[in-house]
Amino acid sequence: MHYVRTMIRLVLLILCSLALGAPASAMDFSVVLAPDRLRVVSARGPIVAGDAERLAAALRTADRDPFGNKRLLLNSVGGQVGEALAMVKVMDQEKVTTIVESKAECASACAQILFLSGVHRYVLDGGRLGLHSCREGAKGGQSTSCNDLIAQNALAHGTSYASIMSFMQFTDPGRMRWFDSEEADCWGFTRWPPGIDRGSKTGEMPLCIRKPPTSTGKLPTR
Repeated sequence: MHYVRTMIRLVLLILCSLALGAPASAMDFSVVLAPDRLRVVSARGPIVAGDAERLAAALRTADRDPFGNKRLLLNSVGGQVGEALAMVKVMDQEKVTTIVESKAECASACAQILFLSGVHRYVLDGGRLGLHSCREGAKGGQSTSCNDLIAQNALAHGTSYASIMSFMQFTDPGRMRWFDSEEADCWGFTRWPPGIDRGSKTGEMPLCIRKPPTSTGKLPTR
């Protein structure tokens, strides 16, 4: 039975990798100095095979912040779901904070898997997250099983299953639902470090679920 479940999971990962595409160029990892002089990892470009190993190598040279985490700056259109989940295993081992900087974009597998797997995770003003559905192979339709796999990973890292799954299910694979920093906070996608009064706290229902935005798109206030 365990063998069957393992094979089903492998098939799903393969289908999901095809669903979100596999660009030819690899993600570029570099170690840069943050304003507080800590060495952090910058990850730019599409997610492709081998990126988990490259991420692990880059994180080995990064510093830990006052909370004991290493920081990962994300700017990516997404890519292979299977490889992104492999990167999450590395991130879980290293304890990583994920950050989308101003003018950066983290979309698809970058947002739905990497960003949401950070111990702390936040979008700086001017940055944005992009969510959409997995694609069902060559057919082009939505892949509910792939979406569920991604939502389960998000739930395991503290994001509401309903928040992430609803936007994936209702956003066509060929489109993108973008969230700026305030929207990402409101829908519960961020977990700011202690001492910063933004976003939802662990175990707290996101504000935009408790008080949905108005028809004009205006966000609720606490």
